[in-house]
Amino acid sequence: MGNSDMMENQVSEYDVIIVGAGLAGLSAAKVLHEEGKSYMILEATERPGGKVYSKTSEDTSRYFELGAQFINKEMIEIVKLIEETGMTLTRNEGTQNSIVISDKSKELINLDFSDITDTLGAISGEHFDSKPLDQVLEKHISQKRKRQILKSFIAAETTVNSRYINAEAMKNLVSRVTTTTSGLEYQASDPLSNVIKYLETLNKDAIHYLEPVAKVKETKSGYTLKTKNKAKHHTKALIMAVPPTAASRITFSSTIADHYRPYLESYTDGAVIKMTFVYDTPFWRERDIKDKKKSIYGVIYSAHEGVNLMDSSKESGENRLTLFIGGDKAKELADVPIEVKEFYARERLIEVLGEDAEHYKDYEISEWQHSPYYGGGYGAIIHHHGIPDANKTLREPHRNMVFASTELAFDFPLFMEGAVRSGQYAAKRLLEKMSENVTE
Repeated sequence: MGNSDMMENQVSEYDVIIVGAGLAGLSAAKVLHEEGKSYMILEATERPGGKVYSKTSEDTSRYFELGAQFINKEMIEIVKLIEETGMTLTRNEGTQNSIVISDKSKELINLDFSDITDTLGAISGEHFDSKPLDQVLEKHISQKRKRQILKSFIAAETTVNSRYINAEAMKNLVSRVTTTTSGLEYQASDPLSNVIKYLETLNKDAIHYLEPVAKVKETKSGYTLKTKNKAKHHTKALIMAVPPTAASRITFSSTIADHYRPYLESYTDGAVIKMTFVYDTPFWRERDIKDKKKSIYGVIYSAHEGVNLMDSSKESGENRLTLFIGGDKAKELADVPIEVKEFYARERLIEVLGEDAEHYKDYEISEWQHSPYYGGGYGAIIHHHGIPDANKTLREPHRNMVFASTELAFDFPLFMEGAVRSGQYAAKRLLEKMSENVTE
């Protein structure tokens, strides 16, 4: 939609305005659409989807997922959306009878989110409030090697180094990753942008692009929003479907700011660089590991905190490896030439997989470190000075305003599933509150 109708001082009236057209915002809008409410979505950038973003080659022979990519079958809401678009689930090639190893010793690693829960849960009788996670791990895990691997795993999974993470909040977050499977074993059969296009089509008349919200003012009848383009919109209720860190950069009127500011400012952005390499042959599936032939599914780089590698090939698809560079290392590489990033990635591949890893036929890089609207990593994380349960306050409506984002989800925070569920929950709870206010 063009911006010709978004002129200065124009005021429009809606039941609900949604700020942000990522998965959370679009999922909230789907609920409002089904309930027959009038709504508008204000999106700061030129496209919907947030960190769900697919890039197709010019000849359409190949595509890359620049952001979110992997799922499992317990993520029922995103699976439902994938199937509603006519796509299916495709199993990842490397998930069967393969292993995850460390970079230096090539030792076998069995880690998932439950290991963080178990580690923190085993430290009973201790308050974690305001303690950085790395201090807790240093105190209670004496074996340096084990500690390094766990810290690197955490930085890779959250894209934030453990020295910035609130330990109590981390314990809370991982307890909400409610999955009984150990991995993300599937991908969509086609680009995930198809899901975004589907949701965009449902809401196409409601989305206004390139309209970053600058100010939110509470009024007697709701809220007035002003964008950086000087457009003005009025609404009875408001869903802020952006990361808490992005919301913290918006100016709120004092009554709202006083309530929300401490919770929004409890979060810090992650940082991630994602690099996918395409090969003619899957040489990593027949490696000598401890004198046995093994298929390598993933690598955790204990010597490079926040860096991990995984086989991202689909069954019967191209042979691919994806390297994730998260946390401080992603920030360090943010402003160097792309050739330097490629060199760093290539060195990480070669040091574990040998010189075969150097002979890729194509690769794609995506970076999120500097995004003011999407956040720099998979999701924002509560820092060690933050309020450990800030998510609980932000996801519940207050004065007809509510926040929605993957960070706030009851289930699967930092995943696409969390974003979808958070958007749905925010819309339903807000409508309940609005209905209660009318009947009172």
